[in-house]
Amino acid sequence: MNAKQIFTTLAAFALFLASSGCNAQNKQENTNAITQSNNKTMNKIVIFFSHAGDNYVVGDNGANYITNIEVGNTKIVADYISEFTGADQYEIVTHKYDGMAYTPLINLAQEEANKGELPPYEGAAPDLSKYDTVFIGGPVWWGTC
Repeated sequence: MNAKQIFTTLAAFALFLASSGCNAQNKQENTNAITQSNNKTMNKIVIFFSHAGDNYVVGDNGANYITNIEVGNTKIVADYISEFTGADQYEIVTHKYDGMAYTPLINLAQEEANKGELPPYEGAAPDLSKYDTVFIGGPVWWGTC
C-alpha cells in the first residue's frame, strides 16, 4: 500500500467516524441529524496542525523512513478531507519548529507536552459557530494526539 492509499484510507475512516455519530444516544438521533442535514447546507471545516520538514514517511515499499517533506502528513489528510467534503481549512501555524531535524523536534515536543507548554501560533482562530462539522487533525507522537 503506497502513502496516498494509506492517507486516503485514513481520511475515509475519519469521515466515517465523524458521519456515523458514534456518540449519538440512539438511532433516532442519527436519523434526525441526517434528515436535518438534507434540508440545509452543512458548513464544515478542517482544523489541523501539520509539520513539514523532517518526518517519518511511509514509503511505497511499506518501510518507514525519515525524509524532508514539503507538506506535512496531516496536511495531506486534511486536503483529502476537504476535497471529499468541501470543508474549509484552518491550519494552525507555528514557526517555532521550522528547520528542526526530526529527533530534536520530537524531543522538544515531548518536553513541552510533559510541561503542558503550547507553542504560540499565528493568526486568530476561526469562528466555529458558523460550522456544523469540525474535523480536527494533528500529529501523533508517542501514541498520543
